[in-house]
Amino acid sequence: MRAIAAVAAFALALTARPSLAADPLKIGVLMPTTGVFAVLGERQLNGMRFAIDEFGGEVGGRKIEMIHEDTEGKPDVGVAKTRKLVLSDKVEAMAGIINSAVALAVAPYLSQQKIPLVLSNASTDPLTGEKCDRYLFRASYSSAQITEPIGLWMAKNGPKSVYILASDYIAPHEYVAAFTKGYLAGGGKILGETYTPFNRTQDYGPYISQARATNPESVFAVYFAGEALLFVKQYDSFGMKAQIPLYGPIGLTPPVLRQAQGPAAVNVVSPSNYVAEIDTPQNRAFREAYRKKFNVEPEEFAVMGYDSMRFILEAVKARGGDTKDRPALVNAIEKVAYTGPRGPMSMAKNHQATQNIYIVKTVQKGSDVAFEIIDTYPNFVDPVQGCKLD
Repeated sequence: MRAIAAVAAFALALTARPSLAADPLKIGVLMPTTGVFAVLGERQLNGMRFAIDEFGGEVGGRKIEMIHEDTEGKPDVGVAKTRKLVLSDKVEAMAGIINSAVALAVAPYLSQQKIPLVLSNASTDPLTGEKCDRYLFRASYSSAQITEPIGLWMAKNGPKSVYILASDYIAPHEYVAAFTKGYLAGGGKILGETYTPFNRTQDYGPYISQARATNPESVFAVYFAGEALLFVKQYDSFGMKAQIPLYGPIGLTPPVLRQAQGPAAVNVVSPSNYVAEIDTPQNRAFREAYRKKFNVEPEEFAVMGYDSMRFILEAVKARGGDTKDRPALVNAIEKVAYTGPRGPMSMAKNHQATQNIYIVKTVQKGSDVAFEIIDTYPNFVDPVQGCKLD
């Protein structure tokens, strides 16, 4: 009887523990590695792997196990993969997501399951506005947080009138709204705006001519990927850049496009939360180690992947490895603060990372094009309104 009682007591002790030290910390990652967002997905995955390696592959006495699922950038696939990660793989936290539509689709389910999700991209404003959630965080940026500063900066430091050209889908509309808010608040004048058919426009000439006809002091353009490549080169070929300065989000002249854009990218001014040229001890060390590991320079997508994972790991570390108490884990993520490659990082009340927003200019550097930081909005808090968290 004494032996049976001892075995029973031992079994009870096992079930009562918050988490076995030998149990791996399972973190699910939703990231497209096929489809239109595949390149960005791979870069964010590398940033996450770097963060895990930086922690030595374990936290709070637990080995870190990253379980990746390909969303293909599709909301229905994202929901199916999320259920698999939660129900089959038993993940305790999640990170990732490039596409805002995927984030909007999976966030309610993860909240029901009390699984914290730290977004590494997915910039649509409602995620930290009216659709914010106790279990949802974003380590990247909202459309408003990244774009309002360039409007403020332009009105204060440069042109007093602007014409807006942008691709016609949700994200550019959000970027334009945030830019407009900042620019008008600073006293700028908007002469007009035109939205070009998304993924169907090959000739931007008529739209560029339409902008030129209003005689603006500047053009603010919102294009990404292949559209950005075409637009920037055509803007230059029409002789516009020499006459009317071009501004836009960092996606207009990102590192991945600058070589193909060549001299056409020079002198474009953009806002960004990270560029490799940030001259701090933290970023210099990060760049050196990242180049050594992946043989490429880090850029904003890799760094946002890194920070999304780091927020989780810092919180788990603060909890001593305990992830069973999910509300306590959420509270720990809310309290995470550190200085990383981007600069100081922390979470605002609406669960959007507060961070520096840099105003950068593309400049010629030898035979290449690089970024030069010309101004900084330090610790810029997400301006999105409408979030109500208990």
